[in-house]
Amino acid sequence: LIAIMSYPDFLSNIDFYRAEYMQFQWDVHILIEGTLDASIRYLDTQTKAELAKIEEVMNKSLGDEYYQHLEDEHGVVESRNSSQEQFLRNMALVALASRLTHALRKMARSAQSFSDRKKRYGGEGSEFDQLWREYTNRFGIDFKANAGRIAFAETMREVRNKIVHAGAEANTLKPLDESDLNSGDAGQLDMEFSENYPEYVSGTGFGAEVSVSEKQLEEHIKASVDLVGWLAGELRTRELASIGKTSDSQ
Repeated sequence: LIAIMSYPDFLSNIDFYRAEYMQFQWDVHILIEGTLDASIRYLDTQTKAELAKIEEVMNKSLGDEYYQHLEDEHGVVESRNSSQEQFLRNMALVALASRLTHALRKMARSAQSFSDRKKRYGGEGSEFDQLWREYTNRFGIDFKANAGRIAFAETMREVRNKIVHAGAEANTLKPLDESDLNSGDAGQLDMEFSENYPEYVSGTGFGAEVSVSEKQLEEHIKASVDLVGWLAGELRTRELASIGKTSDSQ
């Protein structure tokens, strides 16, 4: 005879949250970090090959004008490689922010087994603010006491938005509407992002760009993995407590 497992027993044996945590780590380390590393190595190989060809010609006897042209071309290739690597790191942060949001929402959906989602948790604030509100209201998770665990998320969101919505331009032109024309602000640069997040900006003025460093990306990855792992444990604890209460009442 095949034993039929009761729903509480099924839940007690299956940890959906740890499974999502493990999947999140896999996706981050393989799909995001792994893709970034492979892409940068490919760019590096291609750039070295291109530079080697230029340098081979430069080592020959050349006129001053042509030699200067090759020097300029050499600099262009190096600059392009640096720009492409920066683009890849920026995109890695964008992917990380999206994957983190997905993981948090998926775990909240899995928690429907012991805590119904009785309303929408939209309203003011970012998507992360809405998630913190839902986790607080539904599961009683105290983010004020654990503010350090989520402090990185809003910065990551702001940087992500500048990359996606402003083409990584750190300082964009202020909009041309009637109020701006009257106040004299039309055509001026909006420096708010550069002032609030100078560590994520390369360059100044109109040419400033959002620039995510290798160290910054690593810090965001670690904070994201730690956050998902912590919340997975918190949700599992609450799920098992709910199962215990259900079993006791039967």
